Amino acid sequence: MFVGTIGLVHGQASFQGNHLVEVYGGGPNFLKFKFLDFEPLTRPMSTTSIPPIGLRYAYMISNDVSIGIDVMYNSYRESYISTDTFFVDNQWMYSESKYVDFRSRLRVQARFNFLLPTASPNLDSYIGLAVGTNNRWEKQWVNDSLAINKTSTDLVTVPVSARLCYGFRYFFSFHSALGAEVGIGGPLFSAQYTYKF
Repeated sequence: MFVGTIGLVHGQASFQGNHLVEVYGGGPNFLKFKFLDFEPLTRPMSTTSIPPIGLRYAYMISNDVSIGIDVMYNSYRESYISTDTFFVDNQWMYSESKYVDFRSRLRVQARFNFLLPTASPNLDSYIGLAVGTNNRWEKQWVNDSLAINKTSTDLVTVPVSARLCYGFRYFFSFHSALGAEVGIGGPLFSAQYTYKF
């Protein structure tokens, strides 16, 4: 739908001086994937996931450009039983332990949107660029005792995060819109609700 609207007529719903507040949720939650870990002797118990969610504020400094702030958060928690092996008195011994892993990420970014021409006066189409912090945490409890407590200092090589995206929002009333966004450096896709004032 939005590909067909670009470049036809310069219609849009947001103009200079407008304030926009957005809440959104997206996916996938990459924190749930362990790309390098291999745990053949584990038995999963439970998982809790908060996919990428966020709150965004933007101010239209012109009819074509907005600036603002974007706060994104996601986390993943899993508990499992792991069978550890060790060699004592010339024989293998087995011991089961309860593990809880928790990983989270918080990004606070300065956000710039560049509005594109559309065919509808109710539709905003834009390209977004954001740069900001890159905070991560990772904790592990073994038998209810904290064994690992890592912060961004341990986990992050580059302390800066960035996002490049394309999105649109359709205003079904003067103040309210629904939209979607695809991009890299954050959720690959997300749905959003926008309030304009």
